[in-house]
Amino acid sequence: MSRLTWIADLFPNAYHVARREYLIRVRSRTFAILTVAIALVGLAITLLPLGVRVIGGDKPSRIAVYSTVTNLSVNPAESLQASLNASAAGEQSATSAPAFDVVSTTDPTSAMDEVRRDKLDGLLTLSRGSDGDVAFDYFSKDTPSSQRLALVRQAAASLAIADRLERAGVPPGERGRIFGPTAFQTTPADPVAARRNEDQFVPSYVLATIFVILMFMAIQVYGNWVAASVAEEKSSRVMELLISAATPRQLLLGKVLGNGAAGLTQYVVVLLAAAVGYLIQGRLANALLGGTGAATIPGGTPSVLLWFGLFFVTGFVQYTILYAAAGSMVSRQEDVQQIAGPLTFLGLGGYLLSFLAINVIDATWVRVLSFVPFVSAFFFPARIVLSDPAPWEYALSLALTLVGILGGLWLAARIYAAGVLLYGQRPTIRAMWRATVEQR
Repeated sequence: MSRLTWIADLFPNAYHVARREYLIRVRSRTFAILTVAIALVGLAITLLPLGVRVIGGDKPSRIAVYSTVTNLSVNPAESLQASLNASAAGEQSATSAPAFDVVSTTDPTSAMDEVRRDKLDGLLTLSRGSDGDVAFDYFSKDTPSSQRLALVRQAAASLAIADRLERAGVPPGERGRIFGPTAFQTTPADPVAARRNEDQFVPSYVLATIFVILMFMAIQVYGNWVAASVAEEKSSRVMELLISAATPRQLLLGKVLGNGAAGLTQYVVVLLAAAVGYLIQGRLANALLGGTGAATIPGGTPSVLLWFGLFFVTGFVQYTILYAAAGSMVSRQEDVQQIAGPLTFLGLGGYLLSFLAINVIDATWVRVLSFVPFVSAFFFPARIVLSDPAPWEYALSLALTLVGILGGLWLAARIYAAGVLLYGQRPTIRAMWRATVEQR
């Protein structure tokens, strides 16, 4: 019953403190400018894949074909284009434009000039050799290790083999069976390594990295907001008035809720800007690229975003509670960075370890740390994107995070109650310990 009374006693004063903190933050000019700036960054990041495609990253390779062979049964340009795009299909999404555009030319000299001026990516000349086979001469700026050169060589070999079969009298239907796909599958000995070779791993890796960076930035920026806000009020003696109207616990929770809500407001603005970019990129792609569809990030499903939001908020609250307690231990804003140093290193440790974890996401130590409070906020969202946690792991990690919040709130409330009363005193460990343990 005493626990319920302790929690109920936090309101409504904690709400009034939170409202005051929130309005002070969001009404400042700096907050407005920063919010607009990061919203534009969020919009730009969402539209970046489309921008790359418009600039040239998604334009098809243009290859001209000049043929002196008159007895081919197929159009060489059409046959080569079909073969090249079939070979490149495994590297494209379903909505991507064809990777190659192959055209016939009757003027090889002009085509060579266009290759030199980067109007064409290559000129493939076909002729009949002395042995009767089709011979190829490829004129381009591609290096010997170029993937495009390898695909052109592969397509040319297919055309030459088809010509040999035709001259050998193999019926067209039998030729199709010979060139038909082969039943082939792989069974990976290491599923984790196999997943890294899949097309979706790199975008998912990027998404997991973004989650980690967003978590770290929120903790560092808005955690220091809370600490600086407490120190500012102590240095200006405003705390003396507040402490007479609200208890230290109420002030602590109000500070965390108010500054946290201001920080989350900025993040919501970023997410809305990113959502707008996601919604309009399809239309922009249709207008600029002729209906080739919009680029998407695999792994960014609503359920993944929802779970990230839960771990983001709970992890954020864990740290801001301790930052508020740290801010109460100093009386000058100049000392905030020094007193908050251990918390900065705690967050930095989770941040750096998470980058190692992303590369070995199914390792035992990664699974264990994804359940540890103050670290799980970095690890578990990455596991959601790159791995497949069991349902009980979601529940356990979130439950332990909530336990960490309650434990941190209890400890921080005692430190905060002692710290706000230490005016003019140096925040030594001995003084803080005495003021904390003597509380009833």
